Amino acid sequence: MNELIKITGLVVRFYTYDGVVQAVDNIDLDIKQAETFGLVGETGCGKTVTALSILRLIPSPGKIEAGSIYFAVNKGQPLDLLALSEERVRQIRGSRISMIFQEPSAALNPVFTIGDQISEVILLHRQAEVAEKITKAVDKLLAQPRGFINIVRWPLWRMEKSLYQKTSQNPRAWQLRVVHRIPLLRRLLSRIKDEAGKMALGVLKDVEIPDAERIFKQHPHQLSGGMKQRAVIAMALACSPKLLIADEPTTSLDVTIQAQILELLNRLKVDREASILYITHDLAVAAEICDRIGVMYAGSLCEVGGVNDMYANPLHPYTHALLDAVPKPGVEPRAIGGFLPDPINLPSGCKFHPRCPRVMERCREQVPAMREVAAGHSVWCHLY
Repeated sequence: MNELIKITGLVVRFYTYDGVVQAVDNIDLDIKQAETFGLVGETGCGKTVTALSILRLIPSPGKIEAGSIYFAVNKGQPLDLLALSEERVRQIRGSRISMIFQEPSAALNPVFTIGDQISEVILLHRQAEVAEKITKAVDKLLAQPRGFINIVRWPLWRMEKSLYQKTSQNPRAWQLRVVHRIPLLRRLLSRIKDEAGKMALGVLKDVEIPDAERIFKQHPHQLSGGMKQRAVIAMALACSPKLLIADEPTTSLDVTIQAQILELLNRLKVDREASILYITHDLAVAAEICDRIGVMYAGSLCEVGGVNDMYANPLHPYTHALLDAVPKPGVEPRAIGGFLPDPINLPSGCKFHPRCPRVMERCREQVPAMREVAAGHSVWCHLY
C-alpha cells in the first residue's frame, strides 16, 4: 500500500468521575510514504490523543475503544498496531515510529547528559547493529600477524568476538545477562557503549548542533530552548524511524529558531525518506511544512486535503473560521465565536453547529458523513 499509516474508525475515550470524555470519535486518516501530514485545530480537539494512539501511549483513564491503525513497517503485509502485543509495540516505538514532544525540557532527563540519553536509545533499539559493527573490527585484529603481544591478546579477542556475535544475533540472550553480572567479562562489552556514543555524536551533528562534542557532554539545563529541541529531535532520529510524530515542536521557541527547526525537519524528511505527522494549531506553520492537512474539531476530523487546495478553497465552515482568525496584512483577524463543546456532553448532530454561521436544521439532528468533494479533498459537512 502507498500509505505508511492508515487509521480507520479510531475511538478513544477517557473514563473520569465526571463522565466519559469523547476524546477521539471515529476518525479515518492516512499518512502516505515520504509526506508531511499536518493535524490542525484548537487546543483540546484531540490532535495529541490521535498521535499517542499510534504509539499506544494513551494515559490512564483513557482507553482505545475501537478502530485499527495499520503501519507498513516493512514492504510486506502492514501491521495493525492495536492488535500487537505490548512487547512488539515497544520494539516499534522509538525505532520505527518516534515522537518529538511539545516541551523539550519535559522530554529530557535532567540527571543524564545529552550524549547518554541519545546513546540509550541506540543501545535499546540498535544494539545488534552496533555489535555486528564491532565484530568486524575484532575480525581485523584477529587477522593481524601473530607477534608476541598479539598471541597473548588473541584468546581475549576470540572471546570478545564470540560475545559480540551473540549480541548481534540476540541482544537479550541469557548468556549476555550472565556476562553483565561478572565485572571482568563486562569490560569486554564496553566497546558497545563507546560505539553507541560515537553514533549518538553523529546524530547530533546531523541535526546541525554547533560544537556537538561539547553539547554531547552537557546536561539539559545547560542548553537553550532551541538546543534542547534539537537534542530531542536527534533522540527521535537516532534509529532512523519511518514515521516521525512532531507534537507542536516549535511552540515554545522564538520565530528565528522556529524557522530553523522547520527547515531542519524538511531536510531530514528528504534525506531519510521518512514521513512526518505534524501537530500544530498554527496554520501558517502548517502551510510552510505540510503536504496535506487534516482539520480536527472536538475529536472529529472535519476536512482533509492538499495544503494548496485547503488554503485556496476551504470547504468546512470551521476551516473558514480558522483561516479568518489568522492575522494577514491589512486584514483584521476575526475570532471564532463561542467555545469548544464539553467533551463529556457533546451536542447532537454536527458538533460544530452551535458555532456555525451556516447552520441548518438537519445539522442539529444528523451527524454528517465524510465525503470526497474533489480528488484528495474530503469534508465532513451537510453543505456538500
